[in-house]
Amino acid sequence: MSENTELFERAQALMEAEREALKAGDFTKLEALYEEKHSLLKEIEAQADTLTRTQLEALSVSSRGNDRLLDAAQRGLRAVARRLSETRRAAEHLDTYTDKGKRQDLGPAKSSFERRA
Repeated sequence: MSENTELFERAQALMEAEREALKAGDFTKLEALYEEKHSLLKEIEAQADTLTRTQLEALSVSSRGNDRLLDAAQRGLRAVARRLSETRRAAEHLDTYTDKGKRQDLGPAKSSFERRA
């Protein structure tokens, strides 16, 4: 197994760029890096025997780290979407409780403003 330093360094640089984009929340850059990452992975698969075990393990560690960051970003986006949905619902509906402790939705707030043509 011979060492392919150029391929390894390109892969590490791509992983670092992906990590920085994840940390910055730059989803546009992540999308652009996706195509580059996909083609580089094909190249690594084709030349895997030219990389050392240490290099492959280092790429694997970087990849797992980025996967954790991506999972955290996805959880954050879901939390934001959930919170926005709750805020929108709160602005449109009024929830109260009955004297028996059951939740009651009073529906959308009604406006006393009347429009006439």
